[in-house]
Amino acid sequence: MASTAHYDYLIIGQGLAGSLLAWCLTQKAARVLVLDDGHATASSMVAAGLINPLAGMRFNHSPLVHDWLRSLEQTYNELAGLAGQDFLQWLDMLRLFRSAEQIRFYQRQKDKAGITMLIGEKLDSDNFPQPVQAPWGGFEQHRTGWVRLPKLLAFMAEWMQERDMLRHQTVDWNDLAPGDKGVTCNGIQADHAIFCDGYRSMHNPWFDWLPFAPDQGEILTLKRVSDQSLPDRIINGATWLLPVDKGRYRLGATHYHDRQDNQPTESGKERLLEGMEKLLRHPQALELERNDAGVRPATADRQPFIGTHPEQPRLHMFNGFGAHGSLTIPWYAQRMAAWLLSGDPLPQNADIRRYAQDA
Repeated sequence: MASTAHYDYLIIGQGLAGSLLAWCLTQKAARVLVLDDGHATASSMVAAGLINPLAGMRFNHSPLVHDWLRSLEQTYNELAGLAGQDFLQWLDMLRLFRSAEQIRFYQRQKDKAGITMLIGEKLDSDNFPQPVQAPWGGFEQHRTGWVRLPKLLAFMAEWMQERDMLRHQTVDWNDLAPGDKGVTCNGIQADHAIFCDGYRSMHNPWFDWLPFAPDQGEILTLKRVSDQSLPDRIINGATWLLPVDKGRYRLGATHYHDRQDNQPTESGKERLLEGMEKLLRHPQALELERNDAGVRPATADRQPFIGTHPEQPRLHMFNGFGAHGSLTIPWYAQRMAAWLLSGDPLPQNADIRRYAQDA
């Protein structure tokens, strides 16, 4: 494409956030160009892509959870049809209680209106349906699963390249200049720029007032080395275990708020392997294959950062999805596209105007 081409939207970052926002915008005929550093800092390439609509120790759910689930199924299935391969894998999850207090949390949640289809019956430790150590028992959780993120992002990159929508280059903040009529970046002209570059945005001089809380995490890839019984569903206790393909499992995850690098550590690996020893009845059936690390773009209030700069109307943020991107990004991408193209209001919980006084 000629270097003089003019774009409606310049997106910085081709992780899951940038890819799905680009998809939503192009479906409405917007001219989009995505710049990416080859996933050098993309946590999406490391993440397991877990979909878990009941969060944390208390099994809480967002009032948006059913919107998220509808949007993710629609989006991932649309892309699967285009690609001729599945990206979304539904798989039930077994949640393991870790204390008597957690059992009380479960009992408070299980009959709440709107989530009865997500939360199953209590399972006793004496008759647990999977080969795990569950001294407190647990429960079966539905509408859970995972997304094949590397395959999805590889397909999206190919799809964009076929349409001259993707360039592999690192963007320096000094290269981007916003003005009254648009933005320029290394000779590229666009009406708007949208930052979808993960935790790097905490150093963005236009958005350094947003309280990012980056969260480095490690995940292990394991392979089966014996025929001893292993889980065939997602297991979620102090650590989680996800069965993937061809006898492979993913085990996660650590959380380090004082690290901002993609380097796995010996201590992180040992911590996860110790967690696996406590999780499985037959941990010796799995052997370590790989250790990966990435930095989740988490935020101080655990809500995404989406919207428009209060003083630079050509600059926008679509970021901060933390560990829940596979679940939430499809819906937020639709809302962000509607805001940019039609002026539809953004979700108040995620709109960066909640921090505008700090800009």
